[in-house]
Amino acid sequence: MADAAADGHITINSFGTGTSGSGAVAVGTGTPRPAHSWSLKAEWSRAFALMLVALLVGALATIVGVRGVGDQIQVTAARLQGESDTVAELRSALDAHELIGHQLLSGAPVDRQAFLQQQQDLARRFEDAIRFLPVERDMSAAASKAGAEWQHGLAEHGLWDSQVQALTGNRVSESPALAASGAGVRSLLDGIQQSALEAMDSGLAYSAELQQMVIAARSALFGLAAAGVVYFRSRMVRFLIRPIEGLHGGVVKLQTGDYNHRIDVVRRDELGELAEAFNSMAAAVHDSHQALTHRATHDPLTGLANRAVLAERLAASFKPGAERRARHEALLIIDVDDFKEVNDSLGHEGGDALLIQLAGRLQGCVRAHDLAARLGGDEFAIVVGDDADGSVTAAIAERIHDVLRPPFSIGEVRLKVSVSMGAAVRGPLTGEPAELSRQADFAMYMAKQGGKGRYQRFDAEGYDRMTQRAALRADLATAVTGRQLRLEYQPVADLRTGEILGVEALVRWDHPTLGLLQPAEFISLAEETGDIEAIGRWVLGTASLQAASWRAAMTHCENLWVSVNLSTLQLPSSRNLAAIEGILRDPASQADKVVLEVTETALASSMDGGITALNRLKSLGVRIAIDDFGTGYSSLSTLAELPADVLKIDRSFLTGDDDDAPSAALLEGILGLAHKLDLEAIAEGIQDAGQLALLRRLGCRLGQGYFLSRPGPPQAIEALLASGARLQPLSGEPASDS
Repeated sequence: MADAAADGHITINSFGTGTSGSGAVAVGTGTPRPAHSWSLKAEWSRAFALMLVALLVGALATIVGVRGVGDQIQVTAARLQGESDTVAELRSALDAHELIGHQLLSGAPVDRQAFLQQQQDLARRFEDAIRFLPVERDMSAAASKAGAEWQHGLAEHGLWDSQVQALTGNRVSESPALAASGAGVRSLLDGIQQSALEAMDSGLAYSAELQQMVIAARSALFGLAAAGVVYFRSRMVRFLIRPIEGLHGGVVKLQTGDYNHRIDVVRRDELGELAEAFNSMAAAVHDSHQALTHRATHDPLTGLANRAVLAERLAASFKPGAERRARHEALLIIDVDDFKEVNDSLGHEGGDALLIQLAGRLQGCVRAHDLAARLGGDEFAIVVGDDADGSVTAAIAERIHDVLRPPFSIGEVRLKVSVSMGAAVRGPLTGEPAELSRQADFAMYMAKQGGKGRYQRFDAEGYDRMTQRAALRADLATAVTGRQLRLEYQPVADLRTGEILGVEALVRWDHPTLGLLQPAEFISLAEETGDIEAIGRWVLGTASLQAASWRAAMTHCENLWVSVNLSTLQLPSSRNLAAIEGILRDPASQADKVVLEVTETALASSMDGGITALNRLKSLGVRIAIDDFGTGYSSLSTLAELPADVLKIDRSFLTGDDDDAPSAALLEGILGLAHKLDLEAIAEGIQDAGQLALLRRLGCRLGQGYFLSRPGPPQAIEALLASGARLQPLSGEPASDS
C-alpha cells in the first residue's frame, strides 16, 4: 500500500493479504450447514473487479500525470533555452561592440560606419530581447534597463549614433569608465540569466508537486483496493495473496533536486509501469539538468570552463582548510596577440574557428587537476595546482609556446599565432582570489608591453609602481585647484660676465602625502590624463607675472626674461591654445619677455600642427626655444622650418672632460649651427668648472646648471636678483665650489 507521507516523501511498503472460506459441514457435528446466500465466485469477482478498476484508474492517472509532468519539464526547458540563447547572443554582440568602442576612444583607425551598423544591430537585439523575455521576474524590465544603460554609457563617451562621426582625439582615459558601464550592463544580463534559472527551478518544483499529486492519487486507489481485499480476507482463508514481490519492506524517497534517484521495482504490472514511468521522467530531468549545468559552467564556443567556474575554483582554494595543492595554486592569464587582425581578415567565423583550435591545444598542455578556462574574447586562463615556486607554471607556458609554433589551418588559410602570458603564484600574503587575478593580469599586461609571444611572471615592485602611478593619476585632477603646485626658478647667466639674464620656471608638485615631486615624476602622467593643459596654463600665468613683478621692482632687471616649458600636447587643442594666447595677450604678462620651450623630440612627433601653433604664439611677441637640442630626430631642413629663436643644448654633450675631442667637436658643431641660423644658444646642465671652461672657449654665451645656481623658490631668486650678484668671476677663470 502506498501512503503520502506528511514530509513530502513517498513511502512504498509491502504487505500480505489472505482470504478464507467456510466448509459446508460444521466441524465435529456432522450435520450439513445451511446453504450460503453468497457465491465464492461472485465474491472473488467483486473483489478482483474492485482491484481491477482501482488499478486501471491508477494506471490512467499515472499516464496522464506523467505526461503532464513531462510536458511541464519540456516547456520549462524550451523557455530556458530560448532565454539563455537570447542573453548569450546579446552579451557576445555587446562584448564585440564594446571592444571597438575602446579602440575608437584610443584613436585607433576603425570603420565607424560598421561600428554604427553594429550599434543598430545591438539596439534591435535589445528590442527583440525585451519583447521575447517574459514579464515575470522582471526579465523584460531588466533587458530594457540594460539597453538603456548601454545606450547611456555610449552616449556619455561620445559613442552613440551621430556622436561617433564627431569623435576626435585620443580619449583612452575614458576607457575604464566605458568598461565599468559595460560591466554594469553585463551584470544586468547576468541577472536575467539568474532569473531564468530561478524560473526553471520553479517549473521543476511545480513538476515535483504534480508528481506527488499523481502518486497520492494512485496511493488512494491502491488503498481502496486494499480495503476490498481486507474485507474479503476473513472469508477467503483458503487462498493467500502472495506478498507483492520486490516491494517487501521497500522504502522510496524522492527528494527535491535528487535527479539521480531511481525506483528499484521489477514488476510486470501497473506498479512496475509506474516505476518505469517515474524512472523515465527522472532520467529526462537528469539529462536536462546536466545540459543546463554544462551550459552554465562551460564556454559555449570552446567547451572550456567559463569565468564562473574559474572564480569558484579560486574561491575554493582560498577557503580555510583547503588541501595543500590548492594552497599553492598559480594563475596563468593568456591573451592572443593581434587577434583583431584575424577577425578583420577572416571574419568572426574564422576567429571563432581559431579560438576552438587554440582551446584544444591549450587543453593538451595542462595536467588532470589543472583547470583551463576561457575568460571571454581571446583571453584564456589556467589554474595550475601544486606550484609553490612557479616552476610548473613556467613549464606549462613553455609547452604552450611549443604547441603554438605549428600554424593553424582556418579553411584554406594557414596562419601563425602567438600569445602573451602572465602568471601569478599564490603567496602567503595573497589575501583573496581577486588579488591573484589582478597580479596575473598585470603580469600579462607587462608581457604585452614587452613584445609578442612572451611569458612574464608577476613583479611585485613593478606592480607597486603601477599602483602608485595610478594613484598619482587620480590625484593630478586636484593639483591645480588644490593649490598644490609650486614654482622654482633656475637662473640663466651670461657665461662671460656671470650676469643673470633670465630664469627658467620649473614646476614642482607638493603632494599631500608624498611630499615634493619633481617634474619627471608627474608631467608624463599629466600628458596622459590631459591635466597638462591646466598645469601648463597655471605655470605660464604664474611665471610670467612673477618675472614681471621682478622687472618692475628692480630697475637693473628690466630685461629679465622667463622661460616656460610647453608640452606639445597643449598645442593641438584649439581651446587650450586660445587660453594660452589669452594669458600672453594680458599686458601684465609682458609676452616679449617670455620664452616658450618645446622639446625637439616632442615637436618632431607633431610637426605640422606644432609649427602652426608656435607661429600663432610667436606672433604675440614670445620667443621659442628648442629644448634638449641634439637628442631628438629632427633633420636640419626641419630645424630651418621651426619658428625657433633659441637652441638649448642638452646636458649629454657636456662630458666634463676638456680633452674629449669628439664631444667638443659635436658641441662646437651645434654652436656653429646656431650661429649660422642666427639662433641664441643656451648650454644646460653645467656641473663643474671644466664644462664651464669648455663652453667659454667654444664661444657659448649663455648657460645654466647646478654649478652656476641651483633652482630656488621665488623668495631666494628675488634675493639673488636684488643683490645684483653675478654667478661667475669677471676674469673668466673657473669658479670654485664655494
